[in-house]
Amino acid sequence: MKKRTLALLVSTVMVSSLIAGCGGGDDKEEKKTDKDGGGKEEIVLSVFDAHAYGLDEYDEMKKKFEEDHPGVKVEVQHVSNDTLTVLQSRVNSGDIPDVFDIESGTNAKMYYEYAYDWTDDTDVLELFNEDALETGRDDDGKIKSLPWTYENMGILYNKDCFSEAGITELPANLEELEAACQKLEEKGITAFAVPAKETWVLGQLATHFMMDKSLDGPGTADALKSGKLKFADLPNWDNLFKFLDLAVKYGPEKPLEIDWETSENMLANGDAAMIHMGDWCQSTLDSFNASANLGFLPCPVGATAEDATLLSNCNWTYIVNKDSENLELAKEYCQYILSSDEGQSWMCEAVGAVPGCKTDKEVTGKLANDAKTYIDAGETNGWIHTVAPASYGETCGPLMQSYMLGELSAEEMTAQFQSFWTSAQ
Repeated sequence: MKKRTLALLVSTVMVSSLIAGCGGGDDKEEKKTDKDGGGKEEIVLSVFDAHAYGLDEYDEMKKKFEEDHPGVKVEVQHVSNDTLTVLQSRVNSGDIPDVFDIESGTNAKMYYEYAYDWTDDTDVLELFNEDALETGRDDDGKIKSLPWTYENMGILYNKDCFSEAGITELPANLEELEAACQKLEEKGITAFAVPAKETWVLGQLATHFMMDKSLDGPGTADALKSGKLKFADLPNWDNLFKFLDLAVKYGPEKPLEIDWETSENMLANGDAAMIHMGDWCQSTLDSFNASANLGFLPCPVGATAEDATLLSNCNWTYIVNKDSENLELAKEYCQYILSSDEGQSWMCEAVGAVPGCKTDKEVTGKLANDAKTYIDAGETNGWIHTVAPASYGETCGPLMQSYMLGELSAEEMTAQFQSFWTSAQ
C-alpha cells in the first residue's frame, strides 16, 4: 500500500518476554538483563513496518512469536507516512532494522545492498506465488525481498450511487464515463471525488493512461525512461486530460482540497460515486461505512473495454538485513509474518488482502475479492509508478494539479512529464 500516504502513525510496539533462554554472548543486537535477576540476556529484534492496517492483529501475531521464542523481544516501529524519510534516517544513523518493508521496485532496489539473498532458500521461496516473488528480484536475478500482499488499483465506485442514477453497465470509455457523470449529476450525486490534493494519487492515476498492454507495466516504464516511447505518442495519453476535465467538472467545487480520507469517506457514504484508489483502503472504508456497496471500475482509458486498465501488484516487500547479528532469527520472523498461519490470518482477515504467499484462507476484503475476478480472468496489468524514476509522484503529481487549476496546458504538462521521465535517474 506508496502507498499511498496515510495519516502519520509512528508507534513502537514493545512487549517484553521475561522468559530468558535464547541470548547469545557474541550478539551485537541490543540485549537487556532479565529483571528477575537471573543475569540472562534477551535478544531484541528490530522491525520496521510501513503499514497502518490490522495493527491489533499484528501485535497478537508478534506476541505469539515471542511466546514461541523465549528470551526474544520484537520491537516494531509502525510508520505509515513519510516511510522512506524515516527509514533512510535510521539507515544513515547506522540503525538498520533487522527486518523492514518498503515499496517494491525503484525504492526497494535502493536498499538491496543491505538485503539478505533468499535465492538459495528454496524451501522458503516455494511458499510464495512465483509472480509475487518476481517483485523482489534484483537486476542480477537474485531474490532480495519477500512479498506482502497483492494490491489492486483503479476507479472505486459506489454501486448504490450507480443504481440510483440508472447506470446499468460500467462505462468502458470516456464518452460512456461522461454520460454516467451526467446521470449522476441529474440525481444530485457528485460523480467524482478524486483525492487531487494527494500528488501520489494523481501520479498513480496517470499511469493508467501510460500503459502499453503489450509491454505491461515494467516494460512500459522502461520504454518511457529510455525514450523509446514518447508521451505525446502514447495512444491513450490525451484521454488523461479528458478524464481530469471530467473530475473537475463533476467533482467538488475545490477538487484540489480533497485528500485521501475525505474522498474515501464520501465514497463510502454515497456522497460521491467514484474515486481513484486501491483496495488497500478497505479497512478505512469499512470504518466510515462497513455496509458500503463498493466495487472496482477498470479505468476507462481508450475506445473499448479491452483498453481499460485495472492495475495489480505485490507493492510492499520485506527485506531482511543481511548483516543482522541475529540473521537466522530475522529470517524466521520475516517468513513467519508473511507465510505462517498467523501471518496469513493477519493478511487475509485483518487486512482483507490477498497475500503473496500461497494460501487457502478466505480473504475478507470486498474490494480484494472483486479485483480477484479480474486477476483470474487475466484482465489486469502491473504497476508503473513503483518502477518509475525516483520521486515520480512528488514531481509529476503537482504538474497534474497545475493542469486541473488551468495553470498548465495539456501540451505543457506532457512536455514536462517527458522531460522528467527521460532525464531522471
